[in-house]
Amino acid sequence: MNKITEYIQSFITIDNKQINEIVKQDEVMNDIQPCVGMEVGKLLGLLIRSNSAKRVLEFGTCLGYSTVWIAQALKETGGRLTSVEYREDLYEITKRNIELAGLSEVVELILGDASEVINTAQGPFDIILQDSDKSLYSPMLEKCISLTRKNGLIIADDVLFKPMGIPEKFSEPVHEYLKKVSSDKRLYNTILPIGDGLAISIKLCD
Repeated sequence: MNKITEYIQSFITIDNKQINEIVKQDEVMNDIQPCVGMEVGKLLGLLIRSNSAKRVLEFGTCLGYSTVWIAQALKETGGRLTSVEYREDLYEITKRNIELAGLSEVVELILGDASEVINTAQGPFDIILQDSDKSLYSPMLEKCISLTRKNGLIIADDVLFKPMGIPEKFSEPVHEYLKKVSSDKRLYNTILPIGDGLAISIKLCD
């Protein structure tokens, strides 16, 4: 962690005490990607509150880190989160973390393949968070756009894998996703160098 990150994190307070417990769980698991991180979690909470978001769709929960950040914000806006996890073991851990966070009434947790679940999702959503298998980012983009309301947000995690030197198997699909969103006239985009990179796209029109 560099000095700038340490400095920023010294000013970030967590929204739910269970978040710290999830970080401890993450530290002892070697077969999962890291959680989105404190800066991204706080940003998600800020975006939900600033937009008074009521409906959020999340693909990929890992251990429920981002799920708790999102759900806590939605509890305050009176909203609901639909969250999808592919791995049954992570689904069960996430479910337990949501319960311990006191957020079960805010979250509909679904065990399934994101690329299949998205076809049964009922929009519009205020925000969609894409953090599933990286190979699914581009194939799922069109459906994500259709499910997002006008002026809603599509947020993708881990978009700086390529300059970080992450193996091509994981970095190239995300690179292709960035090329697609940046050239899509229906979207207005930016990339933030927080966590492993966050792409934020506002839907301007259908």
